[in-house]
Amino acid sequence: MIKGLLITGLAVLSSNLNAAIITFNSPNAADAATTRDAWLGAVGIATPQHLVDFESGFTDNQNISGISGLFPGGLIITDTSNANLAMIEGTARGIGGSNPVGNFALEQNEQPYLELDFSSNPIDYLGFRDIDHTNTNIILTFVGGGTTSFSIETTATSRDSAEFTGIFRNDMPKIILVQMDAAGDGAWAVDNLEYGVSAVPVPAAAWLFGSGLIGLVGVARHKKVYR
Repeated sequence: MIKGLLITGLAVLSSNLNAAIITFNSPNAADAATTRDAWLGAVGIATPQHLVDFESGFTDNQNISGISGLFPGGLIITDTSNANLAMIEGTARGIGGSNPVGNFALEQNEQPYLELDFSSNPIDYLGFRDIDHTNTNIILTFVGGGTTSFSIETTATSRDSAEFTGIFRNDMPKIILVQMDAAGDGAWAVDNLEYGVSAVPVPAAAWLFGSGLIGLVGVARHKKVYR
C-alpha cells in the first residue's frame, strides 16, 4: 500500500514522515532534480531564500570550520570531530571518487558531526546535495530544544554521485541546528545548500492529500520505505 502510494504520488521519489517533519531523499543522482521539485512544492516556495553552492569566494582545500560571516542568514558550518576540518573540495573525483556539483563542494571526514548552525536565524527548510556516503544520520534541533532524527540512504561512490535531501519543519518549531553523522570510505561532501524561512508554511495534511500520499499519515518513526 505505501509502496504504491509513493510511486503514484511522487513517482521514483522516497519521502518519509518523521514525527511532524517532512523529509525527501532521492533514490539516486538521476532523480535529484525531481525530488527537489517535490520538496519545493511541500515547502510552498518557488525559490529558496538562501543558496550556498561554494562556487565563488572559496578556494580549494580551504577550511571553513567554525568561521562566522561566510554564509547568508548567519549560518556557521563546523566539523565537530577532533580534526576540525570542513574543507572546500575542488578536485575531480576528489570526494572518495565522486565529483562536486560544479567546481566546489564541502567535504568532511565522516566523523560526528558535520554541523550546520542556524541558531542566529532559525529556518523552516533545508535542502542539499549529499555526495559519496554509505549512510548518514541527521539530527535536527528545534527552537525550544526538541530534537528528532532520520537517516538518508547510500549514494553511489564514484563520478557524479550527488543525490538530493530536503527537510521541511512543517508544524514543528523552527530548526536551529542540523548535525550529520556520515559513514563510508572516510570522505563525503555536501553541496548546493538551500535554506530559509517560508512566507506561508504548507500544512502537512494538505500537501499529502495533493500528492496522493495521505495514506502515509501515521507511519511509524524511522520506518524505511522501500521501492
